[in-house]
This record gives sequence, C-alpha cells and structure tokens, in this order.
Amino acid sequence: MSDENILELHDMVNVKQTEYTIPKMPKSITNAISNVMGDIKQLEHDSKNDFQNYTYASIDGFLKMVRPICAKHGLVITIEEDDVKVQSVGDKPYLTIKYKFILSHKDGETWGFRPSRTMMVEVKGGQSFGSAMAYTLKQFMRSLFLIDTGEKDDLDGDEQNFQKPTQSKPVNKTFKHNTERRTS
Repeated sequence: MSDENILELHDMVNVKQTEYTIPKMPKSITNAISNVMGDIKQLEHDSKNDFQNYTYASIDGFLKMVRPICAKHGLVITIEEDDVKVQSVGDKPYLTIKYKFILSHKDGETWGFRPSRTMMVEVKGGQSFGSAMAYTLKQFMRSLFLIDTGEKDDLDGDEQNFQKPTQSKPVNKTFKHNTERRTS
C-alpha cells in the first residue's frame, strides 16, 4: 500500500461526525404540508416504459396533480442544484447532481433547513439534466407528502426466494502417500 493510500484510509477512519440541529419548521409550512397530504389522492400511471415493460406516473402527471394542491395551501417548493459531477462508470459517463430543496409559504416564511437528494444518471445529452431533476423532484414530493403511486418499488414488491443453503456433507478421502524417491 502506498503512503497516499494509507493517508486516505487514515483520513476515512478518523472522520468525525458533527451533530447539527435542524431548524424548527414554521407552522405555516407544517400546516400546508399536512393539508396537501390530506388532499392528495393516489397517482395514476399515465405513461409506459416499453423497453422494460412497466407503467408509471410521469413527472407531468405528478405535477398536474400536486401543483394546484400546493398552490391551494400556499406551499412553494424550490429546487436548486447544489453540486454537479461527471464521472465514468465503466465506459459510460454518468452525471451526479445533488439537489437542495427550499420549502416556503406564500405568507413569506421559509424553513431554514434545506433537505437534499442526490441523483445519478447516464449522460445522454442535455435531457440528462432534465430527467435527473424531474425524477428527484418527483421522489422528494412523493416522500414529503407520502404519495401513493401503486408502484412496486420496494423490496416487499419483489420476489424474494431466500433459501437456507444446504449443508454439504464432509467428504472423506483417503490419500496414499508415495514415499518412493526419484532416481535419475
């Protein structure tokens, strides 16, 4: 191991976690989120992925339902890019973007905490930025408002066929030892 690798390993092991306090959410924002949660219904699957053969709720369908309910209750969600990196994974370039969200109320209050989400997508042109942002926004709002989409995107929806491995029986082999010496 080179000295550089030892230093990197040493730095990773000695990372100290710092504690921080999340600022209290203003009541106007708490009430707005609660009211949005009460008004939202299950999202309909309005799009189909023909390549992998499944239906899903598109970002447009998602926003068509959520935006008017947020507006009704005065909740404003702003998304901004916090960090952007391009890296190669195998022979393909990937875009990793960290987004931060700002929750505000129409009356002017803003929550001092900015939740973040990170998304990685394969770079396939300018639409990579748009698809990363759309998916991140959709998943953030889905978790914030606890929106049911009926999608099977958790482990409970996957087939899980775990079986205890069978124990192999010990193999008894007899080895013969040849003690004859080689002669030239």
